[in-house]
Amino acid sequence: MNYYIHVPFCASKCGYCVFYSVTDASAELQKRYLEKLFSQLETQTEKAETVYIGGGTPTLFDAETLARFLDKISTSLPCGEETEISIEANPETLTREKIAVLKKHVTRLSTGVQSFFPEVRELLGRKCGQKQLESALAGIAEAGFPHWNCDLIYAVPGRGKEDWGKEFDFLARYPVDHVSCYSLTPEEGARLYGKLAPCGDALAAELEEVTRSKLAERGIGQYEVSNYARPGCECRHNVNVWRGGLLRGFGPSASSFDGRDRATEAASLTEWLAGAPPAADRIAPGARLDEIFAVNLRTTEGWTKELWDKVPHADLWQVRREKAEAAAKRFPGCFVIAPQRIKLARKGLDFWDTIAEELLS
Repeated sequence: MNYYIHVPFCASKCGYCVFYSVTDASAELQKRYLEKLFSQLETQTEKAETVYIGGGTPTLFDAETLARFLDKISTSLPCGEETEISIEANPETLTREKIAVLKKHVTRLSTGVQSFFPEVRELLGRKCGQKQLESALAGIAEAGFPHWNCDLIYAVPGRGKEDWGKEFDFLARYPVDHVSCYSLTPEEGARLYGKLAPCGDALAAELEEVTRSKLAERGIGQYEVSNYARPGCECRHNVNVWRGGLLRGFGPSASSFDGRDRATEAASLTEWLAGAPPAADRIAPGARLDEIFAVNLRTTEGWTKELWDKVPHADLWQVRREKAEAAAKRFPGCFVIAPQRIKLARKGLDFWDTIAEELLS
């Protein structure tokens, strides 16, 4: 089982973010959240292959509360030595004490840097000073986490190839083994929606090529449209979910997947605390399999027959090949199809959104 825990608390809302969070939660509200979360975790019996703690800002808790929170997760969920435990962290919330707490409990730290340049972070609404950032990253490097991810945002207006390349020069100072690079695309509901126009497709493609080149120099390769890692350092939680693995989510807006249906908790802390039932996402079995098939084509590995056969309620591999071959006729040069593998070529990954629409139609 893959577990996801959503911590809905933030100090402030970043300009590009549309994830559910609360910026003015009282200590009492945080206490009630933890009490309900802990009671739900205690009922879980299925072995945890992965645990992902996202937000919000999980590291907004003070050091004592963070330690209690992580200890409860590791003791309530059936975790073993092989369990991957990831947590998201905003550098400005980290202290040496909190870093020590994290080192004790998690195997994978994901830091929301977004940019090493203070003027870019200010433009994006990331309230993290330069000294805060450098102090936090130095502390993380010194602690020596088993795995460390850094998030970066590209296609920021006014920033070209040279600026983007410098981000990786700063990154090279730290022993990260995973990097997530996201194009700036403020969605409806984000503070920057309609206020910042991302760069055009041509420049975005050039920036992506800079990303691949700069990270390849460090032995970090692309394994998904937005994700890069050293061999063996991929985020197992995400890989499992992309492949249709079972997911159980806790907290406001968290989603679960039982192999057929998805369920999403209320995107309201108040409603979640009051026991609002999750919203069901129930579609025809064939449509669900098409969705799973399309999502994992975002990865450079794509599908093998062996991987597809492990998908809950999977249909025949031949059915998948026929769907891929039909799509390949509409998108020449985008697919690589072999008897035991289906994946997207470099060109196909660049047009994944359009190809996915075809596969889901």
